[in-house]
Amino acid sequence: MSSDILEKVRVFLEAANKDAVEVSDDLIDQFGDACKESFRKQFTDQRKKEFGLRASSIGRPLCQLQMEKKGIKGESQPYNVKMRNLFGDLIEQAAMIVMKASGVVIQSEQTKTEYKLDAVTVNGTLDVEIEDKVWDIKSASPWSFTNKFGENGGFHAVAEDDLFGYLTQGYMYAESRQKPFGGWIVINKSTGEWVVTEAPIADDEYKEQAISTIDNNIRAITLDKEFKRCFKAEDEYFRKNKTGNKVLGTACGFCPYKFPCWGENLQMLPQQQSQAKNPKWVWYTEVNNPRVDDGF
Repeated sequence: MSSDILEKVRVFLEAANKDAVEVSDDLIDQFGDACKESFRKQFTDQRKKEFGLRASSIGRPLCQLQMEKKGIKGESQPYNVKMRNLFGDLIEQAAMIVMKASGVVIQSEQTKTEYKLDAVTVNGTLDVEIEDKVWDIKSASPWSFTNKFGENGGFHAVAEDDLFGYLTQGYMYAESRQKPFGGWIVINKSTGEWVVTEAPIADDEYKEQAISTIDNNIRAITLDKEFKRCFKAEDEYFRKNKTGNKVLGTACGFCPYKFPCWGENLQMLPQQQSQAKNPKWVWYTEVNNPRVDDGF
């Protein structure tokens, strides 16, 4: 099924490389309207200031959700984040129009969903339904495209290291619609390449993992369970040897609440054992083996 989506898109794009292709005015107007809505969403729409569980965030680490609910002040986002988000939205809107123009049959798009557990309802908006499956459209960096979604990764790679809750989001939408989760339709934001990362036919293990995370997070948040950090500091390695220092893992490194969570001992420093002129910078929770040459 995934190969069918990809093949139709490739045939259409290859034809567009050679000559003009037929795209209806209605599709072009749809793209224009979608772009306007994306701009409004990123820049002019009022944002909700109160905390609420959302399908797009329910799969994040519970400690992050707890920090957000408590109103803990996190790190400020960089000035370019709105442009980055807008680029992602526009790529996804373009992908929808390209699929339609390619002959991919879209059963529904931007459909509102509800996931209910006990007295709690979590709302969301799924991207697209194709051949009775729910699919999520993603734009990805070149590294993520290749190593997570593409030839060096795949569905298991995304599920195994799901920092942003992509797996839970997809299965929540699918469960809300009582349909299978198809997977991710992914566009490389740098090169324009496409890949379809399809869920395996036997996906019960992934579905159970996702639904368990969703239900556990909903209950923990609604019951105000005591805060507990989800991750431990990791041993630092340099040239495959332990340095004796402790560093943040990837999940904590990306988290905007790393300082209130880890406290005043957290510090970003040049990699302590490196003698490079421009060493990489690392988040340290413990420095037991500091750099000898303090040339910084």
